[in-house]
Amino acid sequence: MVTPTGAISATALARHLGAWRPAGPQPTYRALADAIRVLMLDGRVPVGTAVPSERTLAEALDVSRTTVAYAYAALRDNGHLLSRQGARSVLRLPVQVPAEPVDLGAEGDVIKLNIAAPSAPEQIVHDGYRHALECAPGYLAGTGIYPNGLRALTETVAERFTHRGLPTAADQILITSGAQHALRLVLDTHVSPGDRVLLEQPTHHGTILALARHRARAVTIGLHPEHGWDLDQLESVVRLQRPALIFVIPDFHNPTGLLLDEAGRIRLGEISARYRVPVVVDETTAELALDVAAPPPLASFAPRGAEIITLGSASKTVWAGLRVGWIRVDGRPDTYALARYESDIGGAVFEQFAAQYALSHLDDFMPARLAALRAQRTTALAAIAEHLPGAVPVRGVGGLCLWVALPQPAATATAAAAAELGVRLIPGGSFGPHGGFDSHIRIPYTLDSDTLARGIGLVGQAYRQAVGDAVAAPPSSDRGLPDRMVV
Repeated sequence: MVTPTGAISATALARHLGAWRPAGPQPTYRALADAIRVLMLDGRVPVGTAVPSERTLAEALDVSRTTVAYAYAALRDNGHLLSRQGARSVLRLPVQVPAEPVDLGAEGDVIKLNIAAPSAPEQIVHDGYRHALECAPGYLAGTGIYPNGLRALTETVAERFTHRGLPTAADQILITSGAQHALRLVLDTHVSPGDRVLLEQPTHHGTILALARHRARAVTIGLHPEHGWDLDQLESVVRLQRPALIFVIPDFHNPTGLLLDEAGRIRLGEISARYRVPVVVDETTAELALDVAAPPPLASFAPRGAEIITLGSASKTVWAGLRVGWIRVDGRPDTYALARYESDIGGAVFEQFAAQYALSHLDDFMPARLAALRAQRTTALAAIAEHLPGAVPVRGVGGLCLWVALPQPAATATAAAAAELGVRLIPGGSFGPHGGFDSHIRIPYTLDSDTLARGIGLVGQAYRQAVGDAVAAPPSSDRGLPDRMVV
């Protein structure tokens, strides 16, 4: 059963599709079907969306109605489109959401290049939950509700900020259910529908989704693949557009791995103070220095009058399964604590204790984790050079992924072909609030080296198929629910 989520016009669908037409011998209808399927799989068009009629979409795309009819038929045959007499066809997934984790069962052999998150440091997480059990007796007689977070955890997070060069007290920290939850609380507090929010392009996909949910208007500045942030342009945009917020990922940016230097951090603080606009800093990857250590947190450079809101998380350093994040502000985070009542009234106690233990033992496991990431990045770069000749990765200095420019703008078609080969790949359009980036793909290097090399090899095969340099491989059998998450 498909729950309808709304309809999309032919004009809007055409805009989302972008440069979908095949460059090689692939039939036009097949390229159109693959492109529509990818839009649903990477979340740009939700499952349950009613698609336009064949006639109106054909007019919007300037193709024959037969092409659209064949594309819709291909989607129906693969279980991605449900048609009923007298009603508009609706996008769907061929299977229901499994009750078990997505990396079990039929998903076990899928190579997930759509998720930039490491596996857990098993012993640390195990010890963290043992620590939680040891701490539990003193809390079981209470309600278990701590809207600002457990004191032990806020103190540990504050100590980490202080250690990195930003003196912080526990009362400046609000614990959240991950960084995405933290961002939602910030947007709930500062942004109304129609407000402008300035952000980098490309940027984290979750940020784009959060802005869309709040009906905010994304205003972007591009990142140079070598020089990073153009703060002259950023200030010009702030002066002309007067955004409600500036959102940046200055520490090993997702997806490029770029790092903002101290001069840039000083400049951002000055812009915040001069134009009275808060700067939201996503620090989820701040501890993932592979080549160059990060400067102190951006808030440590802020002059009087600047407002810096820092978001962090244990997801990229420890394990995303903990679902623990935080907000740090200059004063008390009371406004965000009040805002969270609409979503939850406090985080899970055991997870907070486990996160507190892990964060206080970062030095015990992070050196090995960073060494593994360096080795896996080396594997990824070698595999890209071998299987995607002519592709150019951005030379980031940390983080969890590579932002790769393809020789031809075929990212969407490559992602569709890769899915048929058992690889989840997200095209670059998911990292731009207005789409585009069909010349780019993001490749995380969080998988083990053997799996990573095999996955990139299949991506290379998919790219050649997409651009018509190789004979199309026969379609594989359906592998179950495609994982639409981009992390």
